[in-house]
Amino acid sequence: MGIVHIFVADIHLRPDSKDQDDRFISWLHGPAADADGIYILGDLFDYWYTGIEARFKDILEALQSPRICLLPGNRDFLLSDTPLEGINIIRSEEIVITIGPTKVLIAHGHTLTHGDPGFNLMHRYGWPILRNLDRWLPLPLKDLIAQRLIRSSRVVRHLTAGIREGIAIERGVDMVICGHLHRSITRPGLIVLPAFHDTGAWLAWDNAGPRLCTK
Repeated sequence: MGIVHIFVADIHLRPDSKDQDDRFISWLHGPAADADGIYILGDLFDYWYTGIEARFKDILEALQSPRICLLPGNRDFLLSDTPLEGINIIRSEEIVITIGPTKVLIAHGHTLTHGDPGFNLMHRYGWPILRNLDRWLPLPLKDLIAQRLIRSSRVVRHLTAGIREGIAIERGVDMVICGHLHRSITRPGLIVLPAFHDTGAWLAWDNAGPRLCTK
């Protein structure tokens, strides 16, 4: 089978979701245990802010492996500002890796979409404000803001948001792998992962190529 790379997106863990925490940890220790590299492509957490770490102790402990790379998404983008010892956090919204001869761009997906003007404004103007608030506000207020953002997310994001044909060519790569849209899309040069939260699905890539897997 050769070297195995695993990609998963949109787990959406919450502090009160013990069953979901256990499900994800079981996946890490089960189907993903023998992978050479595991890439979590954003929205591992349904929301994140500095100071919430103590509410995810089991998850953060499970992520402490050199095989795991955690790329923040639009819900947990503040992970980029949180120092978490022993956890490999990618401090960029898009990175390029190589799998054999294939040049692959991996991302959460929010930087790749079209037809999503509300989120684009939030990403450009709202995120810098939220980063500043995260530095100064007390935990109860940060939690309140996070909950409000979650409730408004469907209003902000258009369900018709998609990713353009030819996105791999635009980015100068052979393949783009992402999540974010919560639906599965496979076409030349693009694989969009369904949400693990809803489907339990992930992508495995070995010598035989990429394939979508479920338990």
